[in-house]
Amino acid sequence: MSIFYFFKGRVGLYALLKAMEIMPDDEVILPGFTCVVVPNAIRYCGAKPVYVDIKTETYNIDPDKIEKSITKKTKAIIAQHTFGVPAKMNEIIKIAKKYNLFVIEDSAHALGSKYNGVEVGSLGDAAFFSSQWSKPLTTGLGGWVNINNDEISMKVDQIVKTFIKPSKKEEMSLSLQYFLYSNFITPSIYLKARKLYSFMYKSGILTGSSSLDELSCKMPVDYTKLMSNWQYKKLQKNFENTEKLITYRKWVANQYFKYLPSQYFGSYLSKKEDFENLDISFLRVPILVKDKETVLKKAIQQGLEIGDWFVSPVHPNLSNWELAGYTKGTCPEAEKVCRHIVNLPTHDKIDQKTIKKIVSFILRFEPLN
Repeated sequence: MSIFYFFKGRVGLYALLKAMEIMPDDEVILPGFTCVVVPNAIRYCGAKPVYVDIKTETYNIDPDKIEKSITKKTKAIIAQHTFGVPAKMNEIIKIAKKYNLFVIEDSAHALGSKYNGVEVGSLGDAAFFSSQWSKPLTTGLGGWVNINNDEISMKVDQIVKTFIKPSKKEEMSLSLQYFLYSNFITPSIYLKARKLYSFMYKSGILTGSSSLDELSCKMPVDYTKLMSNWQYKKLQKNFENTEKLITYRKWVANQYFKYLPSQYFGSYLSKKEDFENLDISFLRVPILVKDKETVLKKAIQQGLEIGDWFVSPVHPNLSNWELAGYTKGTCPEAEKVCRHIVNLPTHDKIDQKTIKKIVSFILRFEPLN
């Protein structure tokens, strides 16, 4: 397996697509329940993202709907492991082999998750990971790709020679961001910290996760950047604690499953066959509520870290989905889920006291079903 490191995980996806010779007018299949930076990478190659609906039991792409979307122009399938839950890789790989397609695992949420005893990110032709600040292995921003295909690996090796390194200013900005997050961001001041982060990003003091160009589906002029020396050193240093952090996230997730009634999880986790042979490292725990808007509004008032993933099939875009090549109505299950889903944090700063606060808060609101 070959590994390459990038300033952001999405840049690694772009490098993979270029190495797979994804060309203008080619098509790449992906779930209609994703972050806009994923279809962006496809569109930056001149190709077309083809959205396939999700299976609500897992929030992952529905393998039964993939084949209907394959055309002569299809070149690859992106299998996202949403919230850390592994996609149905056996079925997806079987389809890909039938049509001679590449399989790319979107493992940004799923470091530490296993599928049939095998770590995700090692099952397809390649995978991309994120080390953005919310992830178990973090460098503030950043990411890497795992490649299981020698030909793709050699091509990526050539492609990255044309990429640039972040500036010293960007390295200093990331270092400051990491210091602030590691030492001062706690559940009690989370929302205040988000406002400060937003101000410092707009002021150019900190480097944001997604630029305004990316949010409007335009390719930034400095998009193709490699991981900085500071990021790489921090990644190596933090690696030794990753297993401990993953174990803790699993414990936090189990507390939510223990104390919240099953109705909040809808059909999620309800079908045993969907979760057999899975070892799940939850990045965040998704639940379905009847009134998402009120839950998020009240959470802000109480200073609780309740997430809004995903607000749309191409998060965080609330409107103009067409900019990301998505047509309303393409993925009705995903669109319905977006209207009702919120998510609960699992990171290492969430202690038992905070878990009880979050559970008590959620119990005030009606589940979707």
